[in-house]
Amino acid sequence: MMASSSTDSFNISTWAIRHPGLTRFLFALTLIAGIFAVTHMGQKEDPDFTFRIMIVQAVWPGASLQEMQDQVVDKIERKLQETPNLDFVRSFTRAGSTIITVSIKGSAVGREVAEAFYQVRKKVGDLTNLPDGLLGPYFNDEFGDTYIALHAFTGQGFTLPELEKFAKQARDVVLRVPGIQKVQVLGAQDEKVFVDISTRALAERNLTLLDIRNALAAQSGVDASGQVQTAERSVRIAVDGGLQTVQDIEELRLRLGGAVIRLGDLATVTRGTIDPPDRKFHFNGKEAVVLGVVMAKGFNVTSVGDD
Repeated sequence: MMASSSTDSFNISTWAIRHPGLTRFLFALTLIAGIFAVTHMGQKEDPDFTFRIMIVQAVWPGASLQEMQDQVVDKIERKLQETPNLDFVRSFTRAGSTIITVSIKGSAVGREVAEAFYQVRKKVGDLTNLPDGLLGPYFNDEFGDTYIALHAFTGQGFTLPELEKFAKQARDVVLRVPGIQKVQVLGAQDEKVFVDISTRALAERNLTLLDIRNALAAQSGVDASGQVQTAERSVRIAVDGGLQTVQDIEELRLRLGGAVIRLGDLATVTRGTIDPPDRKFHFNGKEAVVLGVVMAKGFNVTSVGDD
């Protein structure tokens, strides 16, 4: 004969049989909670995950490779070494530009990564000894955005700036839809004004491209003109005459010695998009401007897509 233990271990099946009312209540509660969780859980095509990479870019037109390294990259990298949870800093530099990659340790959790990226922006922004004429630094850490929809805008006879205008109007509407976090306009090209002058025309009038550039910069500059302060009000004084249209640029006068030359008589002034283009999108073989829609966390991609 085997002796039984004086204290039996807890048996959930026995407990459930002895308490049928409480068992049914717990079963119903679990079922309702499961149904509620399934019907209200967020659904995305791609899971959320934390990117631990940030890109820092800077452009210094006209600088040599050594000048970029000594006066820009080294200063930024030394400051970035103070970033908390830093894994490594890697830079790719060429004459006139640099791309610096900042990597955060894999052991850092989401909040620590966000704090590290904030410190990167803060520390680089505190640098006061960067050279004049430097464009940036610019920061990019939004690699985790995934588009739930891409909407292409095309139109026969419409220019890219006109398509961009329609896309921006649509973006203002889509941003009001619940569950939309961000809407980006993709494929739009910046507009530029091109001043084409032949070298022969410049040589005949003893002008250089620098003379044209200085004249345009002087005319389009914005300077404080002062204000009139009275006992009752303060009136701002503004000086008109800035360059607003292509015709204004054509009518710009260049002073050469005792003569005044109209720019339109020397050059051809046209408005267009940047050439070569930054990036281009096509839909069914036609140039397009695209809206990329990013969903907010915790929403259902099917419901947001229908909305």
